[in-house]
Amino acid sequence: MVKNGLKKGLALLLAVVMLSILPGCSSSTAKSDSEEKNSLANQKQVEVIKLSGGDWGYPTPYGIYPRGPGSRKMALIFDTLLATDVDGNPGAKLATEWEKSEDGLTYTFKIRPEVKWNDSQALTAEDVAFTYNYFKTIPPVNTPDFSKVANMEAVDVQTVKVTLTEADPKFLANMTSFYIIPKHVWESVADPVNYLDSKAVVGTGPYKLTEYSKEHGTYRYVINEAYWGSEPKAKELQFIPVSEEILAFEQGDIDRISITPDVMERFESDDEYEIMQYVTSWAYRLYYNMNTQPEFANVTFRQAVAYAINRDQLVEKIERGSAVAGNPGVLHPTSNKLYNSAVEQYANDPKKAEELLDSIGFKDTDGDKIRENASGEKLSFTLLADEGSTRIAELIKQDLSLVGIDITVQTTDSKTRDSRFAAGDFEMVINGSGGGEDLGEVTNVKKSAKATSTTAAVVGYHNPQVDQLYTDLQKTTDPAEQLKISGELQVLLAQELPKLTLYYKNTIMVHRPAVYDGWSPDTYHNDSRTNFVVE
Repeated sequence: MVKNGLKKGLALLLAVVMLSILPGCSSSTAKSDSEEKNSLANQKQVEVIKLSGGDWGYPTPYGIYPRGPGSRKMALIFDTLLATDVDGNPGAKLATEWEKSEDGLTYTFKIRPEVKWNDSQALTAEDVAFTYNYFKTIPPVNTPDFSKVANMEAVDVQTVKVTLTEADPKFLANMTSFYIIPKHVWESVADPVNYLDSKAVVGTGPYKLTEYSKEHGTYRYVINEAYWGSEPKAKELQFIPVSEEILAFEQGDIDRISITPDVMERFESDDEYEIMQYVTSWAYRLYYNMNTQPEFANVTFRQAVAYAINRDQLVEKIERGSAVAGNPGVLHPTSNKLYNSAVEQYANDPKKAEELLDSIGFKDTDGDKIRENASGEKLSFTLLADEGSTRIAELIKQDLSLVGIDITVQTTDSKTRDSRFAAGDFEMVINGSGGGEDLGEVTNVKKSAKATSTTAAVVGYHNPQVDQLYTDLQKTTDPAEQLKISGELQVLLAQELPKLTLYYKNTIMVHRPAVYDGWSPDTYHNDSRTNFVVE
């Protein structure tokens, strides 16, 4: 048997050691001598932290919205079976240790003893097995990948046995997104999506939900006195609606906000405030509908568009330099350890774009500065954007007009953009998200028993070689092999360009250290529990 155990005390010690020698994927501005003093472990407990609100669903595995911070609000209440340590590897959470059989087909987990649900009932292995079977029958909003799990059963009160259909190197990583729900609450619930009872938020996490208003977008959390871990640094978290975040922050109505580069100077010169900057993988990306627009199915056309769009200009004009130009190979060039620097970058070159368009017969034959296809139809397309990406769309329109492609920008709200994107109701679309670093987004590989969650089918892209490389990448645990396969996949994606990453946003946060200074240097989300709980 191969045994892997990680007690909480050891996990914390290793985390401190590793954080002292390893850079994180995100980075904040240095705190110099005050960094140790202001670490989360040394923070004094505060009564209330107030943050900007907004409705992101009822914080259960079934009630949260698919996009946005709903999952983080849920994680304040519920725990996963495993956590992710400082190296990105599976670590202890509700399971303190586990064993894997030599053939990789059986895992045995030991559940943390004396953990209680916030209604005072005891957590047992039966809750874990029940959660698996319940999720498999009625998948939650974000479904763990159970595709290779044959069975999960409680051997005794503290032991869970999992049997796989085949060895899965990603299995433990999948368990870090496996949120456990109480059997005694959910076993009688037939419609979990609409289950909004107060019992639905019975969890084992550090906080309890005491108030929620869908209409007003408000949440109130208080400490779960039965929490098994260290005591949270904030007794209460309030998410309240504000019309103007900066004004509300300056007036003390909320305690931390995200700011844009153009207002940094407003806070930089005042010692009352501290600014933290984070490099993130959150990005704006351009997608084409190859199902409805035959021009987009031509890889040379997509390459021409990549040469025509000035991504560096987008960074400077939209984000004032506080961003990283997009990598055609998808992965972030500085924060992703699998990044392949050898991929084609398509430096802005309108002349090259014109040459490529000429080579596939798209020419301006009537002198109106808009090219036509072989049928004489104008290269005129509608670019769908939401309010946050309209300026990006307008700059893209200008860039493409220089090479003979006519663009009409259509702006809508983000929810409408998302629904139209999912339905394939677009010609070109700008979508922003933090999950696009998953190379599987442009494959037709199913990630679970559910239908594929990728966009490949939506945009009409299918390349068996891309699918195979992604499948091979998911099967290997050897770092060198992962680097090799991922590198090949990035090269291919940069050639094919089924989507074009425009730029990755840096996130800039500002807070008052005198109010609270335990904000994570690695996670920029205000509502992440890592800001309030030492784990």
